[in-house]
Amino acid sequence: MACPRCQTLPLTASARGELLLTFAVRELRDKCLDYLERAMLVHRVEGMVVRLPDTSLLGFLERLRADAPFNILEREGILALLLAPGEDLDFNAFTRAHSLEHWFALLAARPLLEILEAQRFVSWFQPIVSIADGAVVGHEALLRGRLPDGELMFPGEIFSLAAANDLLFQVDRQARASALHCAAAQGLDGLLFINFLPTAIYDPVHCLRSTVNWARKLDIDPARIVFEVVETERVGDIEHLKRILDYYRAAGYRVALDDVGSGYASLNLLAQLRPDIIKIDMEIIRDIDRDPARQSIYRALAGIAAELGIELLAEGIETEAELDYVRRHGADLAQGYLFGRPGPEVAGS
Repeated sequence: MACPRCQTLPLTASARGELLLTFAVRELRDKCLDYLERAMLVHRVEGMVVRLPDTSLLGFLERLRADAPFNILEREGILALLLAPGEDLDFNAFTRAHSLEHWFALLAARPLLEILEAQRFVSWFQPIVSIADGAVVGHEALLRGRLPDGELMFPGEIFSLAAANDLLFQVDRQARASALHCAAAQGLDGLLFINFLPTAIYDPVHCLRSTVNWARKLDIDPARIVFEVVETERVGDIEHLKRILDYYRAAGYRVALDDVGSGYASLNLLAQLRPDIIKIDMEIIRDIDRDPARQSIYRALAGIAAELGIELLAEGIETEAELDYVRRHGADLAQGYLFGRPGPEVAGS
């Protein structure tokens, strides 16, 4: 069954229906009615509720933004809800009601919404090499969004907009799909590291079923896929994360923790989760060949990984000196600009 949380978008150009407005105080309703009359927008009044038939929520918001009839405080006091044609006003529908100020914030995220609506995410790939012989053993999929003009939206902006506008569920799902489809299109061999946000998954059986199905349809061996937990410092429910990782492992996938060493929480997760791979935070790797403090932290992590039977990936390597140090002190895998920058096409694929 489709999950409305990650497969529907709150604001699209195509959505039309009956728009309901309700107000914190009567004076605000009266001011809104005055605006609707002047704007010649068809409406009817039912007490403190105003109904606008056959309306585009996006179009209405864009008109409000241009006309600016309300200040910020007034926008906070007006709730808007779009009912689809034939939809009843029930408790479930009420969960989609938000203040006009909330909807205005979504307007600012319109470029991301357009990418999600048109499914224009793509994945670039960065090589991961074996420390033993320098051979490329896999790639990490890195998310990009393609805007209508061909320009790219990068992860920092994507996830900032998504977090601010409750779109992480939709972004995370499409990102996983993009990684698998782009890797299959390029015929990539070896390991495929795919990032995911644990906080964007309610129930692994339902939320991750589509990912497992995509991998199966694309004939990608589960043993090749490494699901990489990002933002480990923000994981508040360890048991929930363990359920997610257990689900992936039961399906034959491997799991990794990203940015290990960036804080106490990630170290604590090592003991509880026993990932297959840990990626050492690039801030520890930077200049490690000449920084005793970074060396101490790194060697401690390498020792823990060795004792627990966890592979260690040194991330962010940019110099031969950094590579030489991690090679001599327990790294199994490496990643960084020294071996290749992320790109839309993989050499030799």
